[in-house]
Amino acid sequence: MKTKTLIFITSISFFPFLSGCSLFEPDDAWLKPIPPSNTLPPITQTGANTFGCKVNGQVWLPTTVWVDYQNGGMVIDAKNLYSPESTIIITIGNYTITGNGSYKFGSSTTYLSKGLYRYNGSRYYTDSTYEGWLNISRLDSVNSIISGTFSFMGKDVNTGEVVNVTEGRFDNKYN
Repeated sequence: MKTKTLIFITSISFFPFLSGCSLFEPDDAWLKPIPPSNTLPPITQTGANTFGCKVNGQVWLPTTVWVDYQNGGMVIDAKNLYSPESTIIITIGNYTITGNGSYKFGSSTTYLSKGLYRYNGSRYYTDSTYEGWLNISRLDSVNSIISGTFSFMGKDVNTGEVVNVTEGRFDNKYN
């Protein structure tokens, strides 16, 4: 009985090799993540749940985006899971955003309005020298849609290195 069991187990273990499959490297393409494209999404105002920008001239796209708008304050938190610790966060303080228009962010003692780019442990913040702009093109409280463009420069306080975030665009439903 042990011999038959051993022969059966041995023959089953060779079956994947004979059929062109591998036990150690499955060819399940549907399990592999699809990397983001190298083009920015179009600028829209429909609540398409899009976000993208360029960081130092290179296209940056998130895999997840969370947007919150309350009492004139907004937070966009975009993460790219394909790039370790790659995040862009834009925060505009309470009672600041009242409708369509341009909003400056950088450093303020009155309210929190900042841009942040985080990559591989480094954090690049806006401040009084390195500032940014958020342009709201649609603020729709009935349909919970906020859309616009942004750009900012951020500085790593530890190294002094500066990043330039340009051609930013977002079109999202908010919480």
